[in-house]
Amino acid sequence: MKVRHELRFRYATAEPGTLSGITRRAQASGLLALVTACSAFAAAGAVYGIERLLVTVARGPAALTVALPAVGLLASTLIRSLGSVRSGPSSVDAYMDAYHGRHYTDQQYAARTTAAAATVGCGAALDGVGLGVLIGTWFGSIARRRLGSTGPSLLVVGAAAGFGAALHSPLAGGLLAVEIPFREGMSWRRLPVALLGSTAGYLARSSIDGFHLPWWTVVGVVGLRDVLLALGLAVGAGVASRAVSLLTRSAETGLGPVFVRERHHVLTAAVLIVGLGVLARLGFDGVPVHLGPGTISLTWAATASWAGLFALLALRAAASGATMLGRGVGGLVVPLLVLGSIAGQALGRIFDGNLALLSIIGAATLLGAGYRVPLAALVWLAESTHSLPAVALGCVVVLITQTVGGGRSVSTAQRLHPVRAQHPSEPS
Repeated sequence: MKVRHELRFRYATAEPGTLSGITRRAQASGLLALVTACSAFAAAGAVYGIERLLVTVARGPAALTVALPAVGLLASTLIRSLGSVRSGPSSVDAYMDAYHGRHYTDQQYAARTTAAAATVGCGAALDGVGLGVLIGTWFGSIARRRLGSTGPSLLVVGAAAGFGAALHSPLAGGLLAVEIPFREGMSWRRLPVALLGSTAGYLARSSIDGFHLPWWTVVGVVGLRDVLLALGLAVGAGVASRAVSLLTRSAETGLGPVFVRERHHVLTAAVLIVGLGVLARLGFDGVPVHLGPGTISLTWAATASWAGLFALLALRAAASGATMLGRGVGGLVVPLLVLGSIAGQALGRIFDGNLALLSIIGAATLLGAGYRVPLAALVWLAESTHSLPAVALGCVVVLITQTVGGGRSVSTAQRLHPVRAQHPSEPS
């Protein structure tokens, strides 16, 4: 009887703590599942809607395609200026800031999300990836406050859902979510929840417009000439990543003492964007190659000469640069892919190389160098080609690009290394 009484007493004293721990774990798991589902479908729906809107704009009158990107940039600035708390222009960088502990209010998230929809939906030269990541980060931030957690797992699963939905990429999207907050290294502990989010985002997007890989490429036979050209492309991508990094930092800090207010940047960028729109309509067979992240321009590039490809490369770089100068809200993931793809095609046209291989290699190397995400770039290359020779070559060129790039990144929110922090209230 005495033994039974002691056992009952022990169980009774342990039960409240045990139930409290179980309840918290169940709440954390439920919130993780809820954030995953909400982020996946919200990001997929938003990015799909923006892409359909861009198609409609591209088919509109020439005057509309020329003026609307500048209007979207002005509208984005106005939206971010409303309310008592002013919001900055970052989108993917906002996820990195939140990951590293910076707090944003729901009003700031709402302003940035609406501004991103205005910027990208009106045809400015950024992508919807930033919009998807913003939506996922916002859901993760709400859930983290509800749970009282300080760990980034809920943010990671939400952002990964945005990456997976926007890029149609279940694996590379998850790797981007854990690799992009740092210039060197990644947070391996968050990889399982990141893959959960990116897979959910991919499935949600595929339920809307079908299962497909928009960057799917058949590379064919890889010859020695193609290998040498890819190595040269890697060096060029590393140099280009330095230039893009300088451009983004200059756009953030300003063009000098004359541009002391944001309106100076916005008005200057609006004029540049209109001028680039006129050039695009006059010099590229009436195709609005300046619109959006650049996927429209790839159709024109498929039949262009090497001189036309270099002209297109310059115009696309200028369009994205002007949008960043004007504090546009959106991502640079797809613009980097497009610029790398155009550069690879141009090199292939000059030296009669494998256009498909050089195009996809160029896209992967510039993405890896721009955001310092070599592993995600390689996995994206594998998803897009299913080719062992292309991936093996990609390993070499990405390594060269990372070395030539010298640690530069297009993002100012990345930290150098992951620091193992203790999060006592972390859900996972």
